[in-house]
Amino acid sequence: MVGHHELAGHHGVWLFRHHASLCVSVPPDLVAGIQAAAGIYTVDSLFSPAGIRALLGRRIEQVVGPAYQGYIEPPNFRPLTRPGVRALAPPDRVHLEQLAEACGVEAWGHAGIAFDEAHVFGCFADGRLVAAARFRSAWCETAHIGVATHPDHRRRHYGSAVVSAASAQALEAGFIGLYQTLLENAPSVALATRLGYRAYASLLAVRLPSEAM
Repeated sequence: MVGHHELAGHHGVWLFRHHASLCVSVPPDLVAGIQAAAGIYTVDSLFSPAGIRALLGRRIEQVVGPAYQGYIEPPNFRPLTRPGVRALAPPDRVHLEQLAEACGVEAWGHAGIAFDEAHVFGCFADGRLVAAARFRSAWCETAHIGVATHPDHRRRHYGSAVVSAASAQALEAGFIGLYQTLLENAPSVALATRLGYRAYASLLAVRLPSEAM
């Protein structure tokens, strides 16, 4: 149990599980109380939506997860190439905006793709941007991968192709690629596995209402 550091200012609780180890990051003023209450739980009983709801009770606004987190390094990478994939440039913003509108607010938010950031790759089919992925450098020499695919063009490996392109550039730049998605999203987990990502950890994110702080 630790107080937020990288997540300083975050109004929530974050659980990170790696094999039998569990790290719980909470707002600093809640550490003592939550740590005392968590003493009766095992890793298995706490790391679940039901377990965290039992621990925090009414303080919970939303539980997201569990999520899959996978990592990739050059020896494990199995790239997928296909026509129509390229790095996007500022003039492509209109295509990204159209893709964002087609995906919807929630799916686009999960992808975490900003319209004006670097390292964004797109896949075009019949003149339309049907998938986009980006990598964004984070801490400890890692790069987070985000991806969005047009709802009418899913299950055709367009998403795999743009994730492959983003992963390739991240690896070439010396980063370890990190890919995260909800565990219940089996096609997304399969996409990562197909490219050589290996499961590293599972995550749970808990949003607390401001009055709980």
